[in-house]
Amino acid sequence: MSTLKIEENIKSRSIPAITAASYRLMSQNITLWTKRLWIWIVCVATAAGIAVAAALMLLSVKSDEAVVTTWCVWAAASLLTLLFTAFVSGGIMAALKGQKTRRNIIRALKLAALVAVVFVADVALFYAVSIPLVLIWHQGMLLLHLLIAIGIVLVTALLLVPTGYSGMKYMAEDNLGIVSVLGRNYFVGLRFYGRMFMTFFVTMLIGTIIAFVLAAPLWVVAVASLQNSLGIYLGDASGMPTSAPLLIFLGTFTAIAAYSPVWLWQFFCLYYQYGSITARRKETRKEVVTEE
Repeated sequence: MSTLKIEENIKSRSIPAITAASYRLMSQNITLWTKRLWIWIVCVATAAGIAVAAALMLLSVKSDEAVVTTWCVWAAASLLTLLFTAFVSGGIMAALKGQKTRRNIIRALKLAALVAVVFVADVALFYAVSIPLVLIWHQGMLLLHLLIAIGIVLVTALLLVPTGYSGMKYMAEDNLGIVSVLGRNYFVGLRFYGRMFMTFFVTMLIGTIIAFVLAAPLWVVAVASLQNSLGIYLGDASGMPTSAPLLIFLGTFTAIAAYSPVWLWQFFCLYYQYGSITARRKETRKEVVTEE
């Protein structure tokens, strides 16, 4: 597969055109992507399955020792998911740029480390809010803490929208350092926030609909697990079978593995959008120089 010349190809395309071009890039080269990425996709699905199972089980365990153990499993599996996702991203970029995989994986790992820092900061913020609520104001309601977690995730996601551009630029251009992701290029992404937000919104909306179908068995088990956790919180005995963690793991693994082509398509949408913004900025600079 040759290196893509995205700046010349799609500099004036709309978001629908970008999504269509991304789909063609994914579907017409599905054999290539499968050969290059299948092992890392299996690793991502495995780590994510363990993380989801541990997260849901964390809500229902009672003893302090079990809470600490389950939390450590969740944290380790979550970080491993980020690690293996970096391997997938590095493999994709190596193919797109016609370079060796190792070089791009190292850059992807640096980007994953930055994401991990944000992840850890979010977890710390959640506990900084939740622990005082329980110890000082005695607000231990499960739904309240769930809403706090969702709120933190949403705010973080909105703040990270510009990194869709700056992160992709860092991965695509070897002369940039990791600091550029949250530096000058972040503010360039902020300038094009509307385009980046719509790209995320459209791809996530389509992806969510597909994920809802693919993960239907997982939703059933997850809802049952949440209801069971609520019952335990209210003083009832656990009604979930001992095989529940395994069912959650298998449901997550299957859903992520089946969802991987959609994830590839979403990645390519950001890649094309990065190219479109870069080309627009170059055209603007040329116009300024011409006028001078």
